[in-house]
Amino acid sequence: KQWYQRRVAITAGILEMVLPRQVPGHFIHGPKSVIHILDSYNVSTIGEVLIKELNKLCNVNGLNNSDVGIVFNYLRDSSDVLSLVEDIVHKRNENIDDKMIACYSRNSYSAEWPAVVVLHKMYELSEGNMSRLYLKISRARVYCSVVVYPEKGKT
Repeated sequence: KQWYQRRVAITAGILEMVLPRQVPGHFIHGPKSVIHILDSYNVSTIGEVLIKELNKLCNVNGLNNSDVGIVFNYLRDSSDVLSLVEDIVHKRNENIDDKMIACYSRNSYSAEWPAVVVLHKMYELSEGNMSRLYLKISRARVYCSVVVYPEKGKT
């Protein structure tokens, strides 16, 4: 129980740093976000969530591939996540003209899409890390799905 309470407190701390607090009578403008916080590093799970969110954005919300961007960490991600993203994007772009784009967060400063799926490795709870997460989320105009996961071997 103590372990669970600590994890909930850490998760709440992360969300408080990322999400603005809404004051009664005020409206938060920005993309509608869905946030998945994974408690362990598992490439299969990251892939399953990524595919589920892409399907939801394209099939349910009627967006085209080119309306969706995938933004993920630069250099701090291991090659298995990079390979996963490349594989999923390649499969979705096969035999169609409407291409989905994936890019490193550092290459996305001026990019915008109607929908973005963010893959964010949480390697430390710091203002800098939260700023990088905010940069990724802010690439979305309408929909944003966020997958936050820890470094390999950490929870």
